[in-house]
Amino acid sequence: MILKRKIVLIIFIGFLISSLTSFLNLKKYDQMDGITHGMLVGDTIAIWIEAEHLKKDLHSGKNFFSSGTEYMRTYLPSKLIALYSYAVGEKLFENLENRKIQKKNGKLGFLILQSLLYYFALFFFHKKILDFYNYDHPKCFFITGFLALEPTLIQWHSSFWTESIFLSLQLITLGLIIHKANNKFFSFIPGIFLGLMYLQKTVAMFFIFPVIFYLIISKKKHRIISIGSLIFGFSIILLILGYHNFKRSDIFYVTAGQTKIAHFHYLVPQVISKKNNIPISEAFKKITEYKNNWIKVNNVDVNKEKDRRKLYNFQQIFALKFFLNNKITTTKIFINNTFHFGFLNPQQVYFWHKYNTINSEVEYYRSSDHKNWLEERVLYSLIVYFIVFVGIFYSFKKKKYNNFNFFIILSIFYYTFMLGWMGNPRYFIPAFMLFSIFFGEGASLIFKKFFKYKTYF
Repeated sequence: MILKRKIVLIIFIGFLISSLTSFLNLKKYDQMDGITHGMLVGDTIAIWIEAEHLKKDLHSGKNFFSSGTEYMRTYLPSKLIALYSYAVGEKLFENLENRKIQKKNGKLGFLILQSLLYYFALFFFHKKILDFYNYDHPKCFFITGFLALEPTLIQWHSSFWTESIFLSLQLITLGLIIHKANNKFFSFIPGIFLGLMYLQKTVAMFFIFPVIFYLIISKKKHRIISIGSLIFGFSIILLILGYHNFKRSDIFYVTAGQTKIAHFHYLVPQVISKKNNIPISEAFKKITEYKNNWIKVNNVDVNKEKDRRKLYNFQQIFALKFFLNNKITTTKIFINNTFHFGFLNPQQVYFWHKYNTINSEVEYYRSSDHKNWLEERVLYSLIVYFIVFVGIFYSFKKKKYNNFNFFIILSIFYYTFMLGWMGNPRYFIPAFMLFSIFFGEGASLIFKKFFKYKTYF
């Protein structure tokens, strides 16, 4: 009972820290003058623009599935922003043309709501993981404490990026996966949540495969039914997404435009730059010229969504062929991206930076803010990773939960692979969250060795 109260208290403290951080961030950025609001940079401003267009379409009498803009980035965030804006009865923009964000439009309320969702999801996950680990209180205490208070994670709840709600959905999904694992039809519900994860952030597109792997190795019977149920739940979400795109554009598709073109715009220029020893700007000019020539030769009208989808397909295929023809250079950049953004640039915090332009990441990395507390952040990360690796070693040594451990390791590799491709530390956050499983194991072991165990648990 006492431990349960401690867990509730830790979760509540995490929520308070998150809410206070949100308040302080908004207070700081609301006082700034710039091209746009400082907390709405990069993809976030595009999501808000999509939300505004959705609201206008709905107000004009269009039904939901015929409303909105092209499925370019991610599906769910703009819908949630639009819903919240409608609920509080305020406009998102003072002026949409110049991206002038309303200063007082209930942004704090949205941040608090997404924090509430995360800490509710965490409480749900704690209950499921406690049962799964057969009420191993110390381990579960450290797992939940890490997820509630770890600053690398907590910072995302005070931002408008897609991470906070995505992490909430991932926690709920993991809790559902380990809940009633032997129920042959129960996988339908985790399948739904896997679909919602994808709608929130496209990085989860193939996360269903590690889950299928877990079902295969953990279930002694009814594997086929469970996997079929999981895929069915996931497919329902994809069908809804495809139907929305079809009703709006007469094209049935479920892959975001940015997913198709990301490698062409981000990784291909890196490979060209490194291979030819030229600035990244020059490399980008080369692929832009190549793209424009393809548009001209193929008579593509980029103002039409159907034609743009043809262009996206071309860019995707070109990038994949290019990587195959430049395997060594691509591999080097992939490894560099993985280690730099996953390990050598810990606790990436670019929304703490005082932005005055829309180009958030470029501005951040050129600023002194990027170097602030860098040594301390690296040291902190090394301590965390040490505890995690102790936990990994000890977990597999015990062999009791190896199936689940393999699933978590595979999931971490999945997100790390995505990080290498995209070269953005945000893609590593879901993997970092999964480290909590092994952090709990490692911290529990260390605590047992150096402290009076029963005094606290």
